[in-house]
Amino acid sequence: MESEVTCLYWVQEKETQDSTGNTSAASGQLQDATSDFLPKLPSLSRSFGSINEGMEENLEDAKKIKDQSQLNFLLVGLNNGQINLSIFGLFPCGTIDAKELLNVDQCSIVDAELSKDLKVLLLAVKVHNFLKILILDTRILSSRSRELHALALKHGHIISLLDYLSHTMQSITEAWENILLLEMESKLTSYAESMPEGSVSADFLELLMFGIASEPLERFLVHDLTDKGIKKLGHSIELSHSNIQKLILKHLHSVGQNIAYHLAELKGMARLTDRFNILGLDEDVVATSFTAAGSFLVKANEMLLVIDDSMKKYKSFFRWFYAVILRMSDDRIPDLTLTDVNQQDLAFIANYLYTLDGINKTKIKDISNPQKKCWLDRLGQYLVDEELVNPPDLSKNAWEKLLHENPCLLNHPSIIPRNDKTSLVQQHNRLKKDIDNVFKAPKHAIGSLFQLHHTVPLVDFRADLQLSMIHLCIEQKLLVAILQTDNLTQFKFFDIPVEEPNGFKMVHLCFNPPETIDGPRIPMKVLGIQFYLSDILSVLLEPSGENRSAIFVQLPTKSVREAESSTVDGSSLIDSSALRPVENMVASSFAVSGIRKVAVVLSESRRKVRLFEMEVEEDEEEEETMDATIGSNRDNDQSVLNISKCSEIE
Repeated sequence: MESEVTCLYWVQEKETQDSTGNTSAASGQLQDATSDFLPKLPSLSRSFGSINEGMEENLEDAKKIKDQSQLNFLLVGLNNGQINLSIFGLFPCGTIDAKELLNVDQCSIVDAELSKDLKVLLLAVKVHNFLKILILDTRILSSRSRELHALALKHGHIISLLDYLSHTMQSITEAWENILLLEMESKLTSYAESMPEGSVSADFLELLMFGIASEPLERFLVHDLTDKGIKKLGHSIELSHSNIQKLILKHLHSVGQNIAYHLAELKGMARLTDRFNILGLDEDVVATSFTAAGSFLVKANEMLLVIDDSMKKYKSFFRWFYAVILRMSDDRIPDLTLTDVNQQDLAFIANYLYTLDGINKTKIKDISNPQKKCWLDRLGQYLVDEELVNPPDLSKNAWEKLLHENPCLLNHPSIIPRNDKTSLVQQHNRLKKDIDNVFKAPKHAIGSLFQLHHTVPLVDFRADLQLSMIHLCIEQKLLVAILQTDNLTQFKFFDIPVEEPNGFKMVHLCFNPPETIDGPRIPMKVLGIQFYLSDILSVLLEPSGENRSAIFVQLPTKSVREAESSTVDGSSLIDSSALRPVENMVASSFAVSGIRKVAVVLSESRRKVRLFEMEVEEDEEEEETMDATIGSNRDNDQSVLNISKCSEIE
C-alpha cells in the first residue's frame, strides 16, 4: 500500500436459497474446466534449484481460490483517504479517493464496511476535526457479481502460474550461476592484466596452429588452470546446460502454455463486451499479453537451440584444451583426443581464441553480482535484463526464411513474433508487465462506477478517535458506535436511516458497575466496542477499583435504538448475568466475529490473548483455560450468549 493502513474489513457475499432449499452464493456457482484441459505442473522441488518444498502442495492453485464459490471482498483503508477493494484479497477491483468525493486536501479513512448484498459501501472518514460517514452506491458489484467472480478466478490462476514461472526462472538462473566459468574467468583476467594488450589471443592462436606456447602461457595453463580444473569446468558446463535444458522443456514450456491458455480464455471473456467491457476488460490489452506469452515461449525455444549448439562446441574446445595441458604436463594424452576435432570445431576454437582479449568489454553481467562477467558463454546473455550481445544466426531456419520472404505473413496478428535482441529475462519481465496491464484497468474502471449517495457529518472531536463501525442494515438502518479517547466512560451510538441519513438518532451509553462489585458507583471504563452481529454490540469494560478484571458485554442494539433518553445506562438494558467477567485478566482491547462465533481478549501487557467460543450447545458449556506452560482449569459461568471453551495463549 502507498500509505499507512488504518483499517481492514473482509465481507463475504450473502448466500441465497433456491426452491429446493439449497444455499448458494448470489453470484452462482461458476464452472472452471481448467483441470480438464491442462496437465498438472511438474514439481519444482525435485528439479535443479533451491525451491521451498512447502510450495509444492498445489502448484496450479497456489493462491487457494479454485473452490471459492462465493465472492468475498477485502477492504483496506489508508490514512491518505483512499480505500482499496480486492476480491479474495488478491484481485484489485476498485480504488476510491475520499479526498475527491469530499473535495478536500487531506482526510483519513477511519473504518469501512461493504453490505453483504454488495450494494452499499460505508466509509467513516476523518476530515480535520470532523467525522463524516460516506454512503456509496456500489450496485455494480451486485449486478456484475458473476463476471467479477469469473474475472477474479482467472486472475488468481494466472498469478499462481506467474509465481511458478518466477521460481522456474530462478532455478534456471541458479543452474547457470553454478557453472565454474566465473572462477576461470577470474584467473584468465588476472593473466591478461599482466600481459601486453592483444598478446593473449595471439599466444593462444599460436598454440592452436603450431602447438607451441610461450613461457608465461605454459606456466599459466599448467599451474593456474591445470588439467583437473579444465576437466571439472567441462563437466560443470555439461551438467548445468543439461539441467537448464530440462527446466525449459519440462517446466518453462508447461507453465508458459498454461498461462497462454488462461489468457486465451480471458480474451474470449473480453469479447463479451456487454458483460465485461464495463469492468474494464479490454480485448486489445489481453491480446497483447497473449502475444507476450507466445514470444516468451519462442525465446525459450531459441534458448534450447543455443544450448544444443553450445554443448557441441564446448565439448570440442575443452577436449582440445585438456589435451594441450596434458601434453605440457608430460602426461599421457588419451587416444583420439586431438584427431577427433573436425574443421568446423577448429574454426570455432580459433574464433573464440581470437576474441579472448575482448572479455573485459563484454557486458554480460552475473545476476547475483553485477561486477562479474562470463566468458565462453552464449547462454548467460539470455539470463540477464539486457539485450543479447551475441544473438544466434537463424537466417537459415526454414520458418524464419518463410516469414521474411512473405511480409504479409510476418506482420499477421496471428503470428507470434520472435524478438531478435531480447533476452529471456526481458521477455519474462515484459510478460509480467503486460499481464499486470490486463488487470490494472478493471481496478480503476470498477471504482469509477461507485457513486456517492449521501454524506453524514457526525461528531466534532478534539482527540484521537477509536471507532467501531459499521453494520448494515436492520430495517434499512445504519448503526454506528463511536468511542472517543477523551471520554472513555461512555460511547456514542448512532441510528441512521439509509434513505434519510440526516435524520439520525444519537444515544450516549455508559455502564455503571453491578452492585456485586465493591466501591463507588463510577461508570466503568470502555476499553473497546465492536459489532458482534448487526443486532448485537459487544462491549469490553474495565471497573474502577482494585479488581480491574475485564467485563465482557453483549448488548442488543434493538434496546438501544428504542431508548427514549439521549443518555442511557447500558446496564439497565440487559440482565445482570449478561455482564460476563473475564477472570484474572486486565485487558487492553478485544475483537469479535459473529460469523465465526468467537471473541478474543488481549491482556494489558499485550503478551497474552484469551480466545472464547461464543455459541455452543448446552452439553458443551464447559470452559477450559489453557496456558502454554500451566495447564488448565474449569469455569461454568454463562452469559446471554454463552462464552465457553476459553483458551489462553502467551
